[in-house]
This record gives sequence, C-alpha cells and structure tokens, in this order.
Amino acid sequence: MYIKYILSILILVSSLFSANIEVVESFKEASNSNIKPIQIQKKVKEKDTIIKSSTVKIKKELQKKRKNNKKIIKNNKAIKKLVLKKKNFTKFKSRAKLVIIIDDVSHRYQLNSIESLPFKVTPSIFPPTKMNMQSYKLAKGLKHFMVHLPLESHSKQMNTIYKLIHTNYTQKQIDKRVKEIRRLFPNAKYINNHTGSKFSANYKASKRLYKALLANGFKFVDSRTSKNTKFPKIAKEFHKRYLKSDLFIDNVINVNSIKKEIREGVALAKRRGYAVMIGHPHPQTLKALRESSKLINSVKTVYIDEF
Repeated sequence: MYIKYILSILILVSSLFSANIEVVESFKEASNSNIKPIQIQKKVKEKDTIIKSSTVKIKKELQKKRKNNKKIIKNNKAIKKLVLKKKNFTKFKSRAKLVIIIDDVSHRYQLNSIESLPFKVTPSIFPPTKMNMQSYKLAKGLKHFMVHLPLESHSKQMNTIYKLIHTNYTQKQIDKRVKEIRRLFPNAKYINNHTGSKFSANYKASKRLYKALLANGFKFVDSRTSKNTKFPKIAKEFHKRYLKSDLFIDNVINVNSIKKEIREGVALAKRRGYAVMIGHPHPQTLKALRESSKLINSVKTVYIDEF
C-alpha cells in the first residue's frame, strides 16, 4: 500500500546523492571558472530545502493514510459488533421461554380447561381444602404440575383456608405439614405459595419453610405476593436458584385487561429471554389466553419443570 511513497523517497535520496556529486564537480569546475563557491553553496541549500520539504510532505501523507486506515479498521470493528449484537439478539429472541402458571386448581373441569389450551400451561393444584377435600387426586397421572400451598396473609378472610401455614409455626409444625404435602403429592417437584403476604415477608418463618421444602425434595417458586419477600435472600443462602413470578395477569378480571398483561409477559420474555406469569382459572382468564394463542406461540412456552 505504501510502495509508491517508499519509491518516491528512494528517488529523492538518489536525487540528493546525485546533487552532491554535481556539487563536488561544480566546485572543481569553479576553481577553473568564474562561478563563485557562494553561488554553488546557495544552490545546494535550495536543493536541500526542496528535498526536506518533499520528505516532510510524504511523511505527513503517510501519517494521514495510516490514520485513515485506523479509522476504517475501527469502523469495520464497530460494524462487526453491531452485526454480531443483532445476530445474538435474534438468537436470544428465538429461544425466549415463557412459563404460564394457573393457580387455585381444585376441580377437574378447571384442569380440563387448562389442558385444552394450545400451548403449555402448568396447573398449580390446591392441597385438600373445604372447596374440595379430594383435590390432590387431580395430580394423579399428571407429568407437569405443581402444588399451591396456602401461607398466612394480612387478610383475616384469606387466613381461614384449611391447613394454612402460619408465620408463628415452629420448624416441627412446618416439617409436619410439608411431609403431609409430600405424601399427598408423591411426584410433585415444585410448590408455589397461595397468598402469604405476611408469611413471605417474615425471614425466620420463610427460612423454616424453605428448609422443610428442600428436605422433602421440593423446589419453591415465589408468587411474590409481598414486595418485602425474604425468599430471594434465603435462596441465595442455600445456594439455590431463585424462582419467582414476574406478573399476575388477572388482578383485574377483564378479558381486555388480561390480554394487555399477557402482551407484557410475552414482551418481557422476548426482551430478557424468559418470563413467568401467573393467572387463575377464571373463565375470563382462560378466554384471554386462548384468544392470545398466536402471540403466546411467538415464544417457547414451557412447563415449570422444563424452565
């Protein structure tokens, strides 16, 4: 690339060399002629100045070319980074995962409606309650499901649920209840909390429960019914992956409102690579999910145990 400039320098050097010879010869001739040595010296200086200025000019041009080349290389690297970033984003987007959990499942018709949806949905089944003391039987033969465990909340009405685990329970009491859940759901792998705003905000109670769940082979998914949940800290202490819900889709039981929340959940999955959203077996929720099938299937729906 710089061959032309190098050749120019060599030609100039040759010119300088020949100029010096010419000067020597001129001095010899000057001794035999009327040309003064001062005039000869002046000519030599003029040639030296021309050569120096040409050399400086060539050097500047070379430096300029080098700078331009560096800029080109830098720009090319920046372009490559952008291309790679775009490629990575596309790959990331294409493998985005979405977990949909439907809580409060206690009847066969609810489970049938969930299973009829054209994508993967994980039912979270209630242990025996006053609504249905045989609810645990729904899990029989199911490969993908979880247990919906009631924990104490700030609502007195919600705290009347059957066999709710209270914040003031001892480790022994919690262990007993979790062992009972294991007997009722021998194949269950995951548990998430029903209510539990008061319980999950209590560090000691949450740690007792987490310890009992691990001892009985359960993985906990925090429904995040409290902003002050202590489960992230506890999961870290036990060196376990913290699993949580990102949003509830049916806090407002309205089809259009639920569809809006579904869009947010899908957008989060595409942006971050994954998302977990929770709903309930309301007719409006199931309708909104069904009518959002195309959007939901734009990502990869997975069961909680595939996540």
